[in-house]
Amino acid sequence: MSRKESELDPRVVRSRRQLQKALMELVAEKRYSDLSIQEVTQRAGLNRSTFYLHYTGLHELLEDCGKELFNQLHEVIYEKFNQKKSSASQDIERYTAFVFDHLEKYSSFYRSLLGRNGDLAFQTFFREQLEELIFEPMNINAINTLEQEVVLRFYTAGFTGIAVWWLESEPRISAQEVSHVVVNDLIAGYLKFVAM
Repeated sequence: MSRKESELDPRVVRSRRQLQKALMELVAEKRYSDLSIQEVTQRAGLNRSTFYLHYTGLHELLEDCGKELFNQLHEVIYEKFNQKKSSASQDIERYTAFVFDHLEKYSSFYRSLLGRNGDLAFQTFFREQLEELIFEPMNINAINTLEQEVVLRFYTAGFTGIAVWWLESEPRISAQEVSHVVVNDLIAGYLKFVAM
């Protein structure tokens, strides 16, 4: 059976979901760097050999979790965007709200991995995924000037920084409030960039 076919096998899907769920729960409880494969497999109710059928190590599992979360977010955002046409600023506000709602839903996971004691590889992965997600509507491949590249990096870093600050804030303002501030106070420059 090919790898592609085995991924359709419900047992494979179920095992991977169990491992992802276990990792997400454990990351919310303790630092990622302190976790072991044994802890993840115990929490998932699986054995180590099952783990190694699917992953070579915890970083691969973590990346798989991240990809799954971003796939969910991508589906929600672009499903909603395709349903209803509105102005660019309304689209950006809704889009930003979807991102912060997603971060809020998985806040323990993201806070642990993106915060001060987080995982550097996941932080890089998060920034790259966020960059693709944020700038997909304007076709990143069309970026061909130094100015556009600098602006792209600036907004990605800023959005990531705000997301991390928001996740670590106690008490935390609502996802709607932070989205509103981002859109109304920061996005004007983004909208100008989209029009370049």
